[in-house]
Amino acid sequence: MEMIVEQLRRDQDSELTAFLDTLGAGSVPVLGYHYPYYRDMLEAIGVGEPHYLGARRNGTLIGCLPAFQKKSPAGTVISSLPFFGPNGGVLCAPEQAEAIHAVLLAAIVEHARGADALSCSIYTPFQLPDFGLYDRALSGWPVVEKFTQYQSLGDSRDQSVTWSLRKAQRLGVTVSTELTPERLDGFYAIYTQNCRDYGIPLKPRACVDFLTTPEMLRTRTRIYFALHENKVLGGLLMVWSPAVASYYIPCSLSEARNMQPGTMLIDAAMRDAHAAGLRLWNWESSPSRDSGVYKFKKNWGGTIERAYRIYVQSFAGEDRIRTLGRDGIAREFPYFFVWPFDRL
Repeated sequence: MEMIVEQLRRDQDSELTAFLDTLGAGSVPVLGYHYPYYRDMLEAIGVGEPHYLGARRNGTLIGCLPAFQKKSPAGTVISSLPFFGPNGGVLCAPEQAEAIHAVLLAAIVEHARGADALSCSIYTPFQLPDFGLYDRALSGWPVVEKFTQYQSLGDSRDQSVTWSLRKAQRLGVTVSTELTPERLDGFYAIYTQNCRDYGIPLKPRACVDFLTTPEMLRTRTRIYFALHENKVLGGLLMVWSPAVASYYIPCSLSEARNMQPGTMLIDAAMRDAHAAGLRLWNWESSPSRDSGVYKFKKNWGGTIERAYRIYVQSFAGEDRIRTLGRDGIAREFPYFFVWPFDRL
C-alpha cells in the first residue's frame, strides 16, 4: 500500500509516544526532545507553532518529522527542530529509512515553499549514520557542519574525575534530588549568571518550570542539586528518553567551582541513568574542540564524536534574509537557525 503523509494531531499523541518509545528502545537513538511533552513546552514558551508530520503505511505510523514554524512581520521560518542542538530530523526504523525520509522531507519542503518561507532548516538526528538520505532529499541546500559528543553509560573515566569526586566529598558537598521552590530559584539564578558570564543562550524560566513539574520528574526528566551546608552550589537538569540521557541544563556557582559541584552532579546523574537501563549519555555539542567544555567532557569518557548537519534553504530569497541581518533574525526568530551568519 502507498505511504501517506499527514500532519499529526494532538489526539494522536499517545500513538506518537508509543512509536517513539518502541523506536527508542531499539537501535534508533530517540531523544526526549522528540516527544509531545517537549513540543508542548516549546509552544508554551512561545517558540512557535508545531508542525509535526507522520508517515503511515497500512494505517500504521512508521516515521515522523517534528518541526516548528514561526511567523512574524518579517516572514515565516520553519525548523526541525529549533531551540538548540542536534535534535531534529526524520525518526524511523532503518529498514525503510530511504522511502520514509524521501516522503517526509518532500512534505516539509512543499510546506516551506507554500509558505514562501524565509528559511527552512533541518537538523539531522543524533547519531545519524548516513547523510546521504538528506543529501538526496535536500539536494543543493547549503549545509552547516557541526559535531556533538556522547558516550556509553558505564564507560571508564579519567583519573582526574575520581580525584575531583573525592575532593568534593571531603569538602562536604552533597547531591539531592529533592525539589523545593528555593532550590529551583537558586538553580535558575546560577544558570542565568553562567549564561551571562560565558555568552550562552539562556533558556527561559518557563522552560525549566515546565520540565520540573512532578509529572515530568516522575517520567521524563531528572533534576539534581549540589549542596553545601544547605546552600545550592549548582544543579543539573536532565532529559531522558528510553535509551538516552541528555545533559540539558548544567550550572555551577563560579566561586564554588573548586569544590567540584558539577562533578558530583554528573556522577549522580550518570549512576541513576545507568541503573534505570539507559545506554547512552548525550553530552550535546561544544563550542569547539579547544574549549574547556569539550575537554571537561572528554575526561568523563565522552570521547565519541558524531557529526551532525544543518540543512537550510530560503524560499523567499537570500536578499530578504540579508536585509533582516543578525539583529533582525535574533529579534524576530529567537531560538531558530535561520541562516549561516557567515553568508549574510
